[in-house]
Amino acid sequence: MKKSIALIIGLLFVLGFAATAFAIHAEIPSDTTAIVAAGTTSITLSGDLRVRGWFKDNLTQAGAAVKNANDAYYDERVRLAVDAASGPVSGRIHLESNLGSNDVSEWGNPGTAANPYSSFDGKQSNGLGILEAWINYAGSGLLGVPTGIKVGHMPLALGPAPLFFDHRKFGDDAVVAYTNPTPSTHITVLTVKASDQSQLVSNDNHDIDAYVAVANGEFAGQELGVDYTYVNDPGGTYLNVAKSSAANDFAGDQSLSLQDLGLFGAGNISGIGYTAEADFQFGKLADNLDASGYGLWLHLNYKLAPVNIRALFADGSGDSNPGANNHNFINFLSSDRRYTLVYEYTLATATGSEHTGIANTQVYNVGIDYNPLAALKLALDGYYLRANSVAAGTSKNLGTEVDFNATYQLTKNLTYFFNAGVLSEGDFYKDQNATSDTTPTVIMHGLEMAF
Repeated sequence: MKKSIALIIGLLFVLGFAATAFAIHAEIPSDTTAIVAAGTTSITLSGDLRVRGWFKDNLTQAGAAVKNANDAYYDERVRLAVDAASGPVSGRIHLESNLGSNDVSEWGNPGTAANPYSSFDGKQSNGLGILEAWINYAGSGLLGVPTGIKVGHMPLALGPAPLFFDHRKFGDDAVVAYTNPTPSTHITVLTVKASDQSQLVSNDNHDIDAYVAVANGEFAGQELGVDYTYVNDPGGTYLNVAKSSAANDFAGDQSLSLQDLGLFGAGNISGIGYTAEADFQFGKLADNLDASGYGLWLHLNYKLAPVNIRALFADGSGDSNPGANNHNFINFLSSDRRYTLVYEYTLATATGSEHTGIANTQVYNVGIDYNPLAALKLALDGYYLRANSVAAGTSKNLGTEVDFNATYQLTKNLTYFFNAGVLSEGDFYKDQNATSDTTPTVIMHGLEMAF
């Protein structure tokens, strides 16, 4: 079975205009059959069911490392998408399970205090949210140059490395205009509405917009590009920057005009694959403080059959005294896993929060991939982690982590996956809390069916 030709053309045009700049989800198996609607419109239904089991040792579900704490649970995610294409026009409606700010529901409804067993016959109370809802028009453009515009709510990610901006998990509202001056060069400009909240707290008006320009293309067999982002927020308290007064009575200039310049490249030189990116930040933050953060990412791989050897170095600036100076590498990231299973995905990092990428972190990683069978993929990684800036008397040693990942394609549309990670905490955590002298461990496995 094959997709309809119209849908393939529409989706490839949308996804191909900036493959290394803004990535957009299109999780439709290659053998999906399109449903033909009236006229020339083609409709395709697709979906995804994922069930995961978690076990966390010396780690609370809230992301704190605590001796002898453990947590075990199951969660489930549901997705259902409709794609439509008619000539140069395409669109997508993508629904996803929704529980507050999360996309999963945990098994087991809580009972009442009077009858804790009432949950045995309860049903999940989470509903469906809109993950994607966009319209794309791809025309012949000016003077025959392919040009298009895409409007709506869509997953967005800037650059090939997960440094500054990655909202592929839940997406943003955006207007994207793109053109391909030549088959190998792409130019994209867009505006992203990150937040529009009036009077969220006293004297604090959030109206966060991001304005982005991306140019990338293939040169001498290598993919190279540059992007520029201007983030404007008159309220300014979107960032975790120390304020000069009480939470509901902000004083001083709370506006934000953060700017990020990214240079990136990806390709292969003499058999060594690479992904490289460098981001430099400037502009103004809250309380009229200057932004001066940076983020660096270099990933290398070399295939030596039957294995693939990988190495990663990443470095994000930090600040030992937020509010007095601003060398922090500021990023906008969703709660996806970017490298380690424990440190960055489930534990509070050197910034004090979860899911902060490489902010205030140096990452040294060596890994190996091995496929003993066509359907089985194995990966083993070792990490050494350090903080960039810490308070006086605190160690920069975050610890070492070992991760193991495996996926097995049970059938055409069904995959089993297994992930395990152990972090040997460094003195950074011990200096802050003596009870953190432990080894947080995460084991997660599950089944995923895509159709």
